[in-house]
Amino acid sequence: MKRIWFILLFLFFIPIVDASDYTISNYDVYINVNDDNTYSVSEVITANFNVPKHGIYRTIPLRNEIYRADNTSDVTYAKILNVGVDTVFGISKDSDFYTIKIGSENSYVTGRQTYMINYTYDLFRSEKQKDFDEFYFNIIGDGWDTSIDKVNFTITMPKEFDHSKVGFSAGYLKTINSNNIEYRIDGNTIKGSYLTTLNANEALTIRVLLEPGYFKTRLNSEDLSIIVSIICLILAFVIWYFYGKDEKVIDTVEFYPPDNLNSLELGFCYRGKVRNKDVTSLLIYLANKGYVKINEINKTNPFSNNYSITKIKDYDGNNELEKIFMNGLFKGSKTTVTPSDLYDNFYITTNRLKNEVTSKKNKNLIFGKSSTKKAYIILFLIFVTYLFAVILPLAFDGNYMLSIIPLFLFLFYTPFYKAIFETKNLFLTIFILIHSSIFYMAIGGAILSKYSFLILNFIVAIICIVLMIFIYLLMPKRSKYGTEILGKIKGFKNFLETVNKEQLEKLVLENPQYFYDILPYTYVLDISDKWISKFENINLQAPDWYYGTSFEYMHFNHFISDTIKDTRSFTSFKSSGFSSGSSSGGSFSGGSSGGGVSGGGSGGGGGGSW
Repeated sequence: MKRIWFILLFLFFIPIVDASDYTISNYDVYINVNDDNTYSVSEVITANFNVPKHGIYRTIPLRNEIYRADNTSDVTYAKILNVGVDTVFGISKDSDFYTIKIGSENSYVTGRQTYMINYTYDLFRSEKQKDFDEFYFNIIGDGWDTSIDKVNFTITMPKEFDHSKVGFSAGYLKTINSNNIEYRIDGNTIKGSYLTTLNANEALTIRVLLEPGYFKTRLNSEDLSIIVSIICLILAFVIWYFYGKDEKVIDTVEFYPPDNLNSLELGFCYRGKVRNKDVTSLLIYLANKGYVKINEINKTNPFSNNYSITKIKDYDGNNELEKIFMNGLFKGSKTTVTPSDLYDNFYITTNRLKNEVTSKKNKNLIFGKSSTKKAYIILFLIFVTYLFAVILPLAFDGNYMLSIIPLFLFLFYTPFYKAIFETKNLFLTIFILIHSSIFYMAIGGAILSKYSFLILNFIVAIICIVLMIFIYLLMPKRSKYGTEILGKIKGFKNFLETVNKEQLEKLVLENPQYFYDILPYTYVLDISDKWISKFENINLQAPDWYYGTSFEYMHFNHFISDTIKDTRSFTSFKSSGFSSGSSSGGSFSGGSSGGGVSGGGSGGGGGGSW
C-alpha cells in the first residue's frame, strides 16, 4: 500500500514536459514607425527545441485582410525590404506571404536557441480611401503553430499622437480582449508586455487611431504608372501636333487621274497603304491600255469561275508595277489564264506589288521622312505605358515570374500589331485583337484577382494606349507633294461623285472611252456604284477588251464589279485559304480609444519549426 502511495506522489510532483517539438519562451518586438508608413521591425525570438530541428521559419503577410471592431474592413498590401538575420537563412515569396527560413539544412539544433530578424515592412497600398490614418499592426500574428510564453514590445512613433487613441487586443482572430496587456507611453514610444502565455494561433495587435495626414503621402510604383501613362499620351499628342498634323488639303477640280497615276499608285497616294482591291484594279486599267482582254464564259454552274484573261501583247510600257502585274498574270508561255490558274499562284505577285508600292522610297515621297520616324516613337510610348502600368508594379512587388507573362504577351503580339497597323486589314485586325484580348483578359483577371488595387492603373493605361493608337494611325505627316496629290485625288473623287449628266455626256463625246478609263479608279476610291449609276441613261459602246455573250449595261457592270472584287483568286493560298498580307512590324474594448481586433491589422503572420 505504501508503495502505491509513493508512486502516486512521484507522478504528482514530476515536472510536466512539453510534448510539442518546440516552444517560444520569449518574443521581443521592436518597431520604429516611419512617417511614410513604413515600419522598421526587429524581432528577437528565443525558442526551445525539444527534438532536433534545423531551425524556424517566419511567414509575413504581403496581403492583409483588415478587420475593425466597428465592422469596417479593408485590404492592404505590403512589401518586405532590407531583410537581415543573425545566422544562415533563405527567402521565398508568393503573392500573399514572404517567408524567411532560418537555419541550415545540413545541421540540427536542440535546446534553447535565439534568433534575431530585421526587416522593413512597407505598407504601400490600401484598397479603400480612409478619412483617417492609423497604425494597425499585428505585433504577433495568429499564424504561429506553438505557444509563446512571454511577449515584450517597443514601438516608436515618428511624431506626437493622441495617447488616448492607443488600443490593444489579444486572442484568436477577431477577438476583442485587452486583458493581460500592460503598457506605458513615454513621449512617442509605447512599451509593454503580454503578461501570460500566448497560445498557438493567437495574436497580439495594436491599433493607434491617428489624425488624417499623420503619414506623409509618397509616390509608389502604382501612382507612378498612372503619371507615366498620362505623360506618354501627352508626348504622343505633342509629336502628332508638330510632326503628324497634316497641312490643310486644298481640293482641286480634276477630270482625270492626277499626275498620270495608275489606279494602284493612286490608291497608295490616297490612303498611304495598299489593299488587295487596289492591286486587282490594275486588270481593268491594263485592259484599257490594250494589253489584255477579259472573256466572260457562258456557264451553267453558278459557282464555277466565269471568266478568262488573255494577253493581247507583251507589256512595253515604262511602269515597273504594271510590268510586274503582267508578268505575274502570264508566266512562262501562258497567254490565257483563269481564276483557277491564279489561285495559289498570283498571291506572290500581289505581295511583291504591295511591297514595291509601299517601299521606303515611296513612303518618304508621300510622307515626311522625319514624320515617319517619329511615328515609331509613339509605338515606343505605348510600350512604356504598358510597362509601367502592368509589368513594373508587379516586378516592384517582387512578383517577377508573374510580371514576365504580360511582358511575353506584349512582345509576342507586337509583330502582329505592327502588321495590322500597316495593312489596316479589317479581318486581320479583328482576328488579332480578339485573339490577343482573350489572353490579356485572362492574365489581367488573374492579376486583378490578387492585386485589385491595379484596376485604376489598368483603366488609365487602356484609355491612354487606345488614344495613342489612334494618334499613331494619324501619323505620319504628309510631305508637300503628298498633301498636293491628296488634294488632287480628293478633287478628282469629288468630281466623279457630283458630276451631272450633261458634263458626262460632254466628256464621253470628247473621249468615248472615258467611262472605262475612269472605271478602275472608282473601285480604288470606293465610289464605283455611284459612278456606274450615273451612266444608266447614257448610251455606251462595249469596250474592245471585253468579250461576252452579249453586252448589256447592267450585266456588264455586275460582271466587272465581281471581277475586281474577286481578290481571293489573286491573293489566296490553296493550302491555307487565308488572304495573304503584306510582309513589308491603455486598453480598449472597441470604442474610439482603439477599435482594433486581435489579428485584424497588417503584418504579423506567424511561423513554425523545420
